[in-house]
Amino acid sequence: MTIFWHRLSLLGLLLLTACFAVATLSDGDSIQPLSTIADAVVVASTEQARQHGYENVNVEVRPLDSRLRLPQCANALSAFTPPGSGALGALSVGVRCTGDKPWTIYVRANVSAQMSIPVLTRTLPRHALITESDIEWVNRPQQSSSQDIIYDLDQIVGMELTRSLGAGSPIKSNQLRRPKVVARGQQIILIAGSESLEVRMQGKALRDAVAGERVKVTNLSSGQQVEGIANTDGTVSVQ
Repeated sequence: MTIFWHRLSLLGLLLLTACFAVATLSDGDSIQPLSTIADAVVVASTEQARQHGYENVNVEVRPLDSRLRLPQCANALSAFTPPGSGALGALSVGVRCTGDKPWTIYVRANVSAQMSIPVLTRTLPRHALITESDIEWVNRPQQSSSQDIIYDLDQIVGMELTRSLGAGSPIKSNQLRRPKVVARGQQIILIAGSESLEVRMQGKALRDAVAGERVKVTNLSSGQQVEGIANTDGTVSVQ
């Protein structure tokens, strides 16, 4: 028999508990200590979080109703999470007993983990370029495994903020973009030719571009529009 714990109303729980006791408990049967069910949830949730790379895991199990009566399991309890469950946050954890009188119960738990994450040392406005001095590492509890926080400094330093962020803010991928190296209407240097014979000309960008992006520019000497690749130094290379 399976009990979906988190979906039961109090009245439904009382009725189901009574029916469960009549159906599974006989005179002289031992009752499964509820603490062992909670312990199984803690062990399974902690192990799952660690398998996802989280350390310093904390598991808070929602208290079980003291009126719940389950026959004591002759075998070791096994705990599991439904497919697709995350490692952190509010989880529904199944605890199963196998044997002559099998049962399964689902218990709610909240799983968090202390993690070292990069945050801003100061408030930065939109369009600001992030430097190494703008970042510090702090330990914070994480409640969700899908927060999209960036942990790799190489993916943060040198990037441009798409919105203003306050001091202490973690940084997410949707808050960053590659900085523009060429702005529309800006006069730039066009580079043509090869390393042995390089020609530099004045040009005017027709749109914004980031490094490595193709951009149309006007050659100010000839008046012709050409297309080239924006370089990190703001020049544009044309073939």
